[in-house]
Amino acid sequence: MIDPKYSIGIPEMDAQHARWIQLIEQFRSASSGHLLDQASTDAAQRALEQLLDYTQTHFASEEQFIAAHHYPDVEAHKALHRRLVADVTRLLDEIRLHKSHTTPLKLNLFVTIWLMEHIMTEDDKYARFIRGKA
Repeated sequence: MIDPKYSIGIPEMDAQHARWIQLIEQFRSASSGHLLDQASTDAAQRALEQLLDYTQTHFASEEQFIAAHHYPDVEAHKALHRRLVADVTRLLDEIRLHKSHTTPLKLNLFVTIWLMEHIMTEDDKYARFIRGKA
């Protein structure tokens, strides 16, 4: 069940967002320390890889959904998705290369803020458009 503040009123997308938030929380839990040991770094990396995989799956589903509903800003929405995936991939590469022990902390904040803001602003825009047509 999704926290009502993140609900956009479209059950299919709300269910996907609930899963997404669950994976964000798993990543946040795994990356809550400075990751000074390899086991912690590996756990954060695995959690982020799962989050990134699901994010790409969710974005593809969402893009297909909003295109099918003729959302006029679908291309701009897709561009936001591409930018997020690129940013998260870059930070995942930093973790893999052990460039900085603070990378997971930066990513933790970035993922949490960006994804939650995305749901509450950008996804809410298409949801209002689609619900307005119903």
